[in-house]
Amino acid sequence: MKKSTYDDEQKDASHSVLLDHNLFIVWKPEHNLGIPIIDEQHRGIVTIINSLNFGMQHHYIEDMLAPLVDMMYDYTRIHFRVEETLFEQIDFPHEEEHKKLHSALASKLGSIGNRSILSKDAHEFMDFLKEWWINHICAEDLIFRDYMNEKNETR
Repeated sequence: MKKSTYDDEQKDASHSVLLDHNLFIVWKPEHNLGIPIIDEQHRGIVTIINSLNFGMQHHYIEDMLAPLVDMMYDYTRIHFRVEETLFEQIDFPHEEEHKKLHSALASKLGSIGNRSILSKDAHEFMDFLKEWWINHICAEDLIFRDYMNEKNETR
């Protein structure tokens, strides 16, 4: 008896809907900052965003919204603490400014997330996450990466 494999299942037309599904954010090598723990956590954030998007597309976001908001809030607190620990370790000159950004993001994440849960509408929360991805993770965090790279080159 032949054991079924993922490749065999891919040939089954019933799986084509799931396999053809597009992700909201596709992780690309240029998203890596070169700091393994931060890159791993950023991928986790992308996973949560993609899960939210999937729920929105398939019209069962009401079941997913509160857990995803909580997950993003908790995960973000952990992520910010890790980043801030690294800032301290390398004497990052923009540490205080970046910490203030983290504080503002966490506050907005909480208020927008709660508003979305109460309204049972994820669109505002998704818009916030999209902006955060573009403006903070793909821009502000590059300043940190560049400083780390400079610091490593001078050693």
